[in-house]
Amino acid sequence: MKIETLKILAVYAALFAANAATAQSAQTDIAKYDSNMAIAEVVTNGLKWIDGRTLPLEGRAFDDTEAYYDRLHANVSTNVNGGVRSMKHHTAGMQFRFTTDSKRLVFKWIPYTRRLSMDHMPSTGVSGIDVYRFDANAEKWLYVKTGRIKSAKGGSLSLDWTPGTPCLINLPLYNGIKEFSLGLEPTASVSPLPPRKSGIEKPVVFYGTSITQGGCASRPGMSFVNIIGRDLDVPVVNLGFSGSGAMELEMSDHIARIDASCYVLDCIRNMGTETGDKENVALGYLSGRNVEENYEPFIRNLRAKRPNVPIVMAEQGDVYLRPPNVKDRFVRALYEKLIAEGWENLIYLTKDVMFPHDLEGTVDGTHPNDWGMMALAKAYSSAVKKALGLTKQAKLER
Repeated sequence: MKIETLKILAVYAALFAANAATAQSAQTDIAKYDSNMAIAEVVTNGLKWIDGRTLPLEGRAFDDTEAYYDRLHANVSTNVNGGVRSMKHHTAGMQFRFTTDSKRLVFKWIPYTRRLSMDHMPSTGVSGIDVYRFDANAEKWLYVKTGRIKSAKGGSLSLDWTPGTPCLINLPLYNGIKEFSLGLEPTASVSPLPPRKSGIEKPVVFYGTSITQGGCASRPGMSFVNIIGRDLDVPVVNLGFSGSGAMELEMSDHIARIDASCYVLDCIRNMGTETGDKENVALGYLSGRNVEENYEPFIRNLRAKRPNVPIVMAEQGDVYLRPPNVKDRFVRALYEKLIAEGWENLIYLTKDVMFPHDLEGTVDGTHPNDWGMMALAKAYSSAVKKALGLTKQAKLER
């Protein structure tokens, strides 16, 4: 072949490569603005990879979010404390639920932040995932395995799977995820699960503290909110914000946007009191977040916007089983006031049933370990069942 011909071919090859790169770049740019233009499936290493944004996901209550896996929408103002605005990126309560005909499942995820663990909560709970399968004979979700993470570059988990078995994947409690991918056999597919036997398709929305968020469960599935979701067969939304559940009025507007089956309020541990009470280690005066200032306007606004949705009002859980403090007594008095006004579908949960009486249910005197989470799940499950009119017995007596 002549040198001139080779030069011409080289020019054409360069032009083809440049055009291909431009096309790929254009597709990538479009995908930034329209996720439907993104390539959802890519086959590598013998597996078909599916972007998590195309999988059936529960616990994500808003579409207008800053990042896809956020728990609150983007327009949360400074009228809500900074902890909420930061921790909206955490994926507590979010879970993929689907069935597949693949014999192999591989999960990969990249965390939102580099903080993978805390001094009293392991990386498996903070930044890991865990997987459950539904056992048709036992009629319950059974734990399979935990996806561990050692680096902010991401975590992975590979499992053999029985085709057709329903799969549930709990996402991190105290971190978020930037990306999630599911690897399947190349010819396999994913389908959403059928409607729940419980008949409850609207989520139970939990709003509260670090304990509600999941601190300090050893893995995501052991958060009491996630336990209730599995055992009562109901969808959940977790709006627990560590140190930051303060019941600002704006938060009632955000929560009321969620078409819920029930709202559970567990915030008073993060709130102060106008009396500056020192009893039972209660928080003193906290400007802008005292129970006397915030609780009644919050609950009245929530009920006005969602008049027929049951509300659970919870006292402040205490692993030492001390009697009600001034904040508990205020909330109890408010509950009785609202009942006297004729409010219906209002459930009150007392602190004495929340933690085990052996005092072993905690990692630090405040936050529950897995044993404490099981006790909380049993207590809150009873209240949620009453609110929803469920007759099914929760399988929590372990």
